[in-house]
Amino acid sequence: MKNNKTIDLNADLGEYSNENELKNEISLIHHITSANIACGGHAGDQASMRHIIHHCINHGVLVGPHPSYPDRKGFGRSNFSVNDHALKQSIIDQIELFMDIATKLKTMPMHIKFHGQLYNDCFSDEKLSNLCLSIINSTYPNLALVCQPYSVISKLAHKAGIKVINEAFIDRKYKSNGSLVDRVSEDAMISSLEERTKQAITIASERRVLTEESKYLEIEAATLCIHSDHHDSASTAIEVKKKLLENNIDVSSYEI
Repeated sequence: MKNNKTIDLNADLGEYSNENELKNEISLIHHITSANIACGGHAGDQASMRHIIHHCINHGVLVGPHPSYPDRKGFGRSNFSVNDHALKQSIIDQIELFMDIATKLKTMPMHIKFHGQLYNDCFSDEKLSNLCLSIINSTYPNLALVCQPYSVISKLAHKAGIKVINEAFIDRKYKSNGSLVDRVSEDAMISSLEERTKQAITIASERRVLTEESKYLEIEAATLCIHSDHHDSASTAIEVKKKLLENNIDVSSYEI
């Protein structure tokens, strides 16, 4: 019998820099339902995009571009200063390169997710959020936006008529306002497989997450993110899927 609840599992891919990291990403693809693929801003190039998109197609995984600040040195995770015109052009270039490759591989991307510090900045920065949303509206308005439910960009996207896919993280700790604990903090990441799985189940089944202040925050998520740069990301995905099914929650790609 089909379960009433479903949730998508996504991962940020195409960020590998060596063979071991590539193998880890390929292994993870077997256990997720959607992927956000680096398109040159913080990582990735045409070859990596083709490679990862190809594997995703073969395993029925939905794909979308994962643009960032043009910050390869800081992997898109550092505070980065760039003027609006240069940032807008960079993001457009990243998206168009990805979409061109996806089209040639005969797949249709359905979503977009911004990366790293750009993603975090859009949680509270209205001007930046409007810039990013204007890019979506002017280039590929059919793309759904993967973002945090309490973010400024989520609220503005709804107002602009852009489809939104609410995302939560199984391996990141949360603040009481719904934002992520900054990676500079020692407690930002959840390293324990048991704790990651517990957070995933709590979000998916109870629609809440435990914050760093030891209080629960209500959270509605249609997709859960697993970061691919953990050495055990594939085993995490396997365990999370197992526990979700045990809790009568099916894992399947998002619906928009």
